[in-house]
Amino acid sequence: MDTRLIVRSILALVLLASLWLAWWVFGRSPEAQVRAAQMALIEAVEERDWDAVQEFLAANYTDAYGHTRESAIQDGKKYLSGFYTLTLKTDQTTVRAAKGQGMVTMMIRLEGNGIGYSQLVLGHVNQLSEPWTFHWSNPGRWPWDWQVNMIHHDQVR
Repeated sequence: MDTRLIVRSILALVLLASLWLAWWVFGRSPEAQVRAAQMALIEAVEERDWDAVQEFLAANYTDAYGHTRESAIQDGKKYLSGFYTLTLKTDQTTVRAAKGQGMVTMMIRLEGNGIGYSQLVLGHVNQLSEPWTFHWSNPGRWPWDWQVNMIHHDQVR
């Protein structure tokens, strides 16, 4: 087989892959970017990857429950560390986003097994009948810089 033909074919594949990657990173709508960030946050919580969760929370994160980014992580560790398995089942998701700002509302149900607070947490979260609201912003110029500024739920006090 002709070596030049092989090299050209490989270069064509690399070019196509590069174009696709550039579109996937920079060509997605703000709504698609926020949806991807939301799902990555949910996955980080399921895995109890607190470093990843912290990266998703804005440095100025605050909420109606008095949390800062640091105290939200501390409470997450406290109440979710007893789970051996944890799955967040999401439903009725609505995503609204424009350049630099987004909002996600979604119902969340927990499934899992564990010790300590785990059964109390499951019962409390799963009895909620209203969706959670996540307020997102993108202070940077990159499509992966989305951060949560606030998480809110009307039934949680």
